[in-house]
Amino acid sequence: MTWLTWRQHRSSAALVGAMLLVLSVAVICLTIASAGPLGEVARTCAGVQYGFCTTPQAWFSSNLNNWWGLVLMAVVVVPVLIGMSVGAPLIPRELEGGTHLLAWSQGVTRGRWFLVRAALLVVGAAVSAAVLAAIAQGWFAMERDLGSGNGFLTIWSGFDIAPPVVIAYTLFALALGIAAGAALRRTQAAMAVTLVAYIAVRVSIAVLARWRYLPPVVFRELAGGQLTAGTPAPGPGDWLLNSAPPGFFDAAGHPVNAVSVSQLISQCTGNTQATCPRALAGVYSLTQYQPASRFWLFQGIEAAIFVLLALALFALAYRLVRRIR
Repeated sequence: MTWLTWRQHRSSAALVGAMLLVLSVAVICLTIASAGPLGEVARTCAGVQYGFCTTPQAWFSSNLNNWWGLVLMAVVVVPVLIGMSVGAPLIPRELEGGTHLLAWSQGVTRGRWFLVRAALLVVGAAVSAAVLAAIAQGWFAMERDLGSGNGFLTIWSGFDIAPPVVIAYTLFALALGIAAGAALRRTQAAMAVTLVAYIAVRVSIAVLARWRYLPPVVFRELAGGQLTAGTPAPGPGDWLLNSAPPGFFDAAGHPVNAVSVSQLISQCTGNTQATCPRALAGVYSLTQYQPASRFWLFQGIEAAIFVLLALALFALAYRLVRRIR
């Protein structure tokens, strides 16, 4: 059965291997080509406390940033391609060709047939994802080399290409494809459903759930420029969120007109609350952020979510296969 599974999926394995090879060569070449411009970025951005520094023109004039974007997009796309090209056809191919009747009449139960094939594909997908994650680290290491003293790039910029989630995304895509194939029993329909469902789940979790894994840190800054005591200000490696209510608030927490506050701030002399108009007393702005120290914890949480989803989908596919007549 192992040999037969390999024979059926060797073309998909060759396709995935070719994609990984192309990506690895591209990452190596781009890493070498980016050494000079990124060195300029690191020197220019050194000492910036938080936020974005002035980006050196050398980075964009070389078009390296655009090429990096394409490589990162490819890393994000490979897991769903594995789900569509390997997972989705697994069961419909047998049903459409009628070969399942032969396989299940040779003393092999449907459950064992499914488990053996699924296990082999899981191992192959996990290995491919590990290689993909290792390739992605070429860019991720480059990002970290910029240092934590600037805001041009942060550790959170590489969240979707870090090893734990890349492996989890790939297993989820594979399980989604297999489950779709078992439910629909048509290869093309299963591939389409796998693509749509994978994008829907990935985007929903990234946009709606990821920043909520732990309550964000809330930092208040007085309108006159003075930092309030207690919660530390966001650092260069922290993830600044756009979820906080925009604008300014008075001491009671009521919204204050931003234009009026800006006009009052322009009357401040120096950078202390005491030298600003009395009307600014207690007025503050909010900044919510996730500290850089939570990065790997968030990686573990999101990877666990997708692995659990994958296990649920494998269980669903197993039940569906046993009910096929």
